[in-house]
This record gives sequence, structure tokens and C-alpha cells, in this order.
Amino acid sequence: MASITLEGVTKIYPNGFEAVQGLSLDIADGELMVVVGPSGCGKTSVLRMIAGLEEVSSGTIRIGDQIVNDIAPRDRDIAMIFQSYALYPQMSVAQNIGFALRMKKIPKHEIERRVKEAAAVLGISDWLDRKPTQLSGGQRQRVAMGRAIVREPSAFLMDEPLSNLDAKLRVQMRAEVARVQKRIGVATLYVTHDQIEAMTLGHRVAVLRDGVLQQCDTPQVLYDRPTNVFVAGFIGSPAMNLFEAGVSADLGTISLGSQQIELPPEQVLKCPGLKRYGGQTLIVGIRPEDLHAKSSGEFTSEIVGEVELVEALGAELLVHFSTDARIVQSESSARTTSQEEPRMGGTGEAANFVARIEPGIQIRTGDQFKFSISPGRLEFFDSTSGAAIAQ
Repeated sequence: MASITLEGVTKIYPNGFEAVQGLSLDIADGELMVVVGPSGCGKTSVLRMIAGLEEVSSGTIRIGDQIVNDIAPRDRDIAMIFQSYALYPQMSVAQNIGFALRMKKIPKHEIERRVKEAAAVLGISDWLDRKPTQLSGGQRQRVAMGRAIVREPSAFLMDEPLSNLDAKLRVQMRAEVARVQKRIGVATLYVTHDQIEAMTLGHRVAVLRDGVLQQCDTPQVLYDRPTNVFVAGFIGSPAMNLFEAGVSADLGTISLGSQQIELPPEQVLKCPGLKRYGGQTLIVGIRPEDLHAKSSGEFTSEIVGEVELVEALGAELLVHFSTDARIVQSESSARTTSQEEPRMGGTGEAANFVARIEPGIQIRTGDQFKFSISPGRLEFFDSTSGAAIAQ
């Protein structure tokens, strides 16, 4: 058992591309840390440097108390699980799980013991005599996990292990990965581009963008207190609605296009950094689930929009609607705003905003609809840097 520590780790490839910039992370013994970000953000480079498959350009990587920068991959006492199962088709499940142990000349009785224990942990004891071709994708991934578990490593590295599975099976396997990791209690780095996977699995989640760590915290903190526009737009599904807004000089209202939202004094007290923005423009965010179709005493403001699309998902409705506000394209840059190129909704239909509301509401495409909001649920960001305005 051991922790994994990265101190100022940088990776620059021969062509000059800087994939990772000064990354520092500490993955505690027994912790499941998820590294998440869009394609090309550097997350796989991080995993490969820890594994020893890529050289570190600068910085230090420790596994336990040992610096491993110059240690060969086979001597780092880690096990990796990839998105491809890489099972030997001619071998049985038991033989696949125990293959690495046989290569190390582990005694036969010890191999049998470890294989049976790993199979019991994963619930695959009844499959030990089967061949991989007789198994489903999820079952093969469990075998691949078993092959890693039997090695009893100090740490696990998982590189998008569920990406080849269908949506329903991914949900099942997420729970399986979490259960197994908790039981074996080994420091685990899990890399994915799927923020839902990151939020449901990670004890903590590290968000990368262009090789730079944006924020590392528990899933709930990332959701409730994103450190910048990028994290706000990346974490949450559907994504947070982000738009330009003008703040009145007396901090009494914010303008959303031609519409006004009251800003109660208690909100300014809650976010004292707003006092610097009187009479200026900033970026405001509100999550789809904080837009409501029914008003009550809690919701003191309203926003009116034209309904572009209604997605009925059974337990909820996703309503895509447009306003004359200037939305923010958080995926590309905190500085990029546009009315002509609105963020795309989940089905590919253009829409400025998304609201997640309760089912049973009578709402149709083309309607002018009022959505109630609580100003206390608004998030505020600097329009130049994209950084969250201090609470």
C-alpha cells in the first residue's frame, strides 16, 4: 500500500508540445482520484508518466516514499487497467488472471489462492473455466481487473477502462469499480473524459485543461464552488448556463440581455467580491436544475425565454430556450461570447439555456415561458480572467 505524489510534473514532447505543466497532486493510500478533462488535456500523459511509459521532463513522481522517475515500469509496483481488455483468447479466465504471476514464477498454490480471491471479490468465480470469447464486454473487463488485483500492487492506474462498454453497462461497472476499489483499499488514479463518471467515482476529482490543473476537490465542491468558468461549464450535466451580465452601479440588479434580475443585499453580503463590479460586466452562471417552472416564495426572480426544444426524459424535462442574452462558450475560452453561435443542446439543437424541470409541466416548442430562479443560486465570474469572484 502506498500513496502517489506528483510534484511540479511537466511533460514536453520532442516536437515542443507541452502536454502537462507543473502538475502537483497527492493521491492518498486508499484514495480513488479521478483525473478528468477534454481530449488532449494531458490526462493520459499524467497516467503514462506515473506508469513509467513516458519520461518526466521535470518534476518528481513518488510512489510511497520512493522517487520513481528513473525506475523501470516493471519495478514500480503498480498495476494498470486499460480500455482494451487485452485478454489471451486461448487461455481460460483463471489462466488470464494468473498469467503475470506465472511469469514471476510464483508457486502454483499461491497463484490459485490469489486467483480465487480476486474472482470472489469481482463475483466471477463461476467463470474461471470459460474462455474470453464466451464472455460479454463487462465480464471481460472484470477479468482484466482481476488480472490487476492478483498482483497485489501498491497502486492502480486505470485508463478509461469503461469507454468500450455500452451506456447501461458503464453505469453498472462504475458501481463495480467503486466497490472493488473500496474493498482492496489501494491508491488509484482513474483517467476519464466523462465528467459523470468522474463525479460518481472519485473521492476527489482533478480537472485538467491544456495540461494545467484547474481545480482538485471533492465532486460536491467542484459542483457547488467551481474555481473558474471552465470548471463551471465542464462539471455538471447538462452544463451550467453561463452568460454575460451587467451589474447596476448600486448592485441592486443584474441585466440578462434586456431582462433584469434583482440582486438582494444578502447575495452581495454572501459574495463580497461583487462590490468591485458595480456598473461593470461579469459572467453569471446558473445550473439547469436551478431554473424552475413553478414559482414560490424562494424564487424571487424570473427569466423569460422562447422554448426551442423539450426533451422528455421521464423523471424530468430538459427545456432548451433562447433569450437575447450573450452566452459564454466555456468550452473554448472564458473570453469568448457570442449571440450568433449559441452553445449546442444535448440533441444538437441550438439553444441559449437549458432548464431541468419537473415532469407534467405543459410546455411546447415556440412557447414564451417564464422560469423562476433564486438569485442565491447564481455563480459569478470575472469576464476577463474567467476566475470565480471571491465569496
